[in-house]
This record gives sequence, structure tokens and C-alpha cells, in this order.
Amino acid sequence: MTYRHWIPVAAAMLLALGVSVATAQSSSSKNLIDNIIEDVINRTIEAAQEEVRRNTGIDPLKRGYIPGRHYEPVPANASDETRRELRKLNEEHDRKIAKLEEELDRKLRKAEQEFQREAAKEDKEDKILEKREKLEEKVDDAYAKFDEKITEENERFDEKRDKILSKS
Repeated sequence: MTYRHWIPVAAAMLLALGVSVATAQSSSSKNLIDNIIEDVINRTIEAAQEEVRRNTGIDPLKRGYIPGRHYEPVPANASDETRRELRKLNEEHDRKIAKLEEELDRKLRKAEQEFQREAAKEDKEDKILEKREKLEEKVDDAYAKFDEKITEENERFDEKRDKILSKS
């Protein structure tokens, strides 16, 4: 084979090598992006689910939601109407908490999509890690707002529970 015949072969090999390196880099970046999403977004979703479990499904006849507060159970002679009102109040509270979780989930998914779009444009790991910091800030802010709203709903629940019990 002459020198001229090696040029196309060498060019093809270099092109293939370049594609392999680019594919490896993009695969590495994709793995990094996926790991960041798993760590930041999914960790926060799990924390939110745990928070929702702690703030729903209590027996309103026994207690309210504010941690550390002493609650008197509903008196044994409480009317059926009082018991019904407390159960209705609890159902409404559970629905509100579920809506807050859905709202947080929407915000997290939006942040995730934005992160994926922006990070996919980057080919350097340090740039992707900078995008992670921004993602973490957004996620932390969204979770803080979620936690604040849950606390407000719990306080409202306890105020309404106290009002219902004061009528009986």
C-alpha cells in the first residue's frame, strides 16, 4: 500500500478516535448530570415525602400537628358533630399538605429540566459542578418555602382544632 492509500485510512481512524473521545466525554458528562439529579432532586423529594408523612394522617381526636406541644385528647363526651368537624378538618389539612407536595414537585422538576438543559451545553466538569451549585440553591429555596408553608398549615390546623374543641 502506498503512502497515498494510508491517508484516507488514517483520516478515518482519527475521525473514529475523535468520535470515541467525544462520546466518552459526553457519556461522562451525562453520568455526572444524572448523578447530580439523583443526589440533589431525588434526595429532596424523599425528604419532602417524609415531611408529608409526618404532617398528615394523625388522629385529630388525640392531637394536633405542632411538634412538642401538649395536646389534650377530645373529651369522651364530645358530640358526634365535634368529632365530625375534627375529621373534616383533618381531611382538609391532608389535602392542603398534598397540594404543597405537588407544588414542590413541580418546582423541583422545573429546576431539574433547567439544570439538564444548561449542564448539557457544558463539556467541562467544573462548569457542570457550578450549575449544580445553582441547582442546589433553587432546590434549597423551594424546600424552605415548602417547609414554611407546612408549618403555617399546621398552625392553622391547630388553631381551628382548638376552636372546635372550645365549642364542645
